[in-house]
Amino acid sequence: MSQLYSMIGGNHIFSKSGTFEGLIAKDAVIEEGVELTLKGMVGGNVVVKPGAALYLKAMVGGCIHNHGGRLHPVT
Repeated sequence: MSQLYSMIGGNHIFSKSGTFEGLIAKDAVIEEGVELTLKGMVGGNVVVKPGAALYLKAMVGGCIHNHGGRLHPVT
């Protein structure tokens, strides 16, 4: 798994499994088959595609749209 720390000024599509810690200013999309741990903040919506797994330890400013993936809140 790769680990990214950064700030993204717009939308971002995650197509590889790993961990992201930082700020996404707008929407985050987790593609099919991706296993992602998301830490930090998403200013917009989070979209979880079918077959994706999201371990969420982040603040989300918008809505979480689960389109058939797995969503795991992390404390």
